[in-house]
Amino acid sequence: MFNKTINISLILALIVVILGAYTRLADAGLGCPDWPGCYGELLVPDVISSEYERPLDVAKAWKEMVHRYAASILGLSILIIFLLAVFRKTERGQSIKLPTALLLLVGFQGALGMWTVTEQVHPGIVTMHLFGGFSTTTLLFWLFLNQRPQPKIGQPVLKRHKLILIVVTALLIFQIFLGGWTSTNYAALSCGEYFPTCLGEMWPEDMDFKNAYYWGELESIMNLEFWKIKLELLFRWFTESER
Repeated sequence: MFNKTINISLILALIVVILGAYTRLADAGLGCPDWPGCYGELLVPDVISSEYERPLDVAKAWKEMVHRYAASILGLSILIIFLLAVFRKTERGQSIKLPTALLLLVGFQGALGMWTVTEQVHPGIVTMHLFGGFSTTTLLFWLFLNQRPQPKIGQPVLKRHKLILIVVTALLIFQIFLGGWTSTNYAALSCGEYFPTCLGEMWPEDMDFKNAYYWGELESIMNLEFWKIKLELLFRWFTESER
């Protein structure tokens, strides 16, 4: 039961990550302006109340709600994993620490999902939500590996190999952050069609790194056009440096 629940949860987590990305790319993050329902309903309504200022876009609303439904099922399956671990219903010995951390993380993910809506897809909140999704999937995969027979390693892992792994992991996390931050700030096309340059230059004048990581309301961020260009350029250069 425990192993099956982990397997199902891992598959669900991958689906939720994909649905979240699709919802973001479809610009459907605010398809439902309230949370956890949609215009006050459990399902996407055909007609909305006059109290809502945002007009109903049925296609976007369904994209958002399908993502929420899948995330809710994932949260329920993780709760089951936690309860099975608490009551020692596992096939192999499993510490309660990892299922507890996973349950707390998915609870925080739910809060981030709510704040994504209430804070009008704030870039910082959406980026944290992205990292939360990856972290949830990673912890589930860790649980999955814990329930498998441990392979016998003929020789110890060298320190330099561990160091390389740490450095590569840190670069990967930083790359994910840059991509998420660029996307959530709608800066992906700020350099135009020029590549690898930005607007025809390797380093456009008046680049402002301070405003590139400005934490504020989406409306105010959208008015800062030039730092979006710098964000896209930084993302491109970092990507090229890894090749």
